[in-house]
Amino acid sequence: MRTMKVTFIGVGSISGIYLDNITGVFKGLKIAGVCDLIPERAINAREKYSLPRVYEDMYEAFRDPEDIILNLTRPYQHYEVTRLALEHGKHVYTEKPLGITLEEGDALVKVPNQEAGWI
Repeated sequence: MRTMKVTFIGVGSISGIYLDNITGVFKGLKIAGVCDLIPERAINAREKYSLPRVYEDMYEAFRDPEDIILNLTRPYQHYEVTRLALEHGKHVYTEKPLGITLEEGDALVKVPNQEAGWI
């Protein structure tokens, strides 16, 4: 079984359950790194979970060839982060809405991306 690597964009309150599960439960997933607008959150997550990397910003994470972007930002940021990740050829997972309007969701579905998609 191929191990997939996940990069977190957003390390706020919801991230703890993902970090716990990926580091302790799911054997087919590994965390490539974390990124947050508040650098201390990412640094604290790296230290608590012995993570390999803190990305300076989401663009650095998008340039990394790792597998999946986990978008855990606030709902009003989802559209922009997901769109940019897709445009950088990344696979994206988000449990929250694609965007805060139907138009944003429709626009994301139409983002041209030959190499990646949604999981």
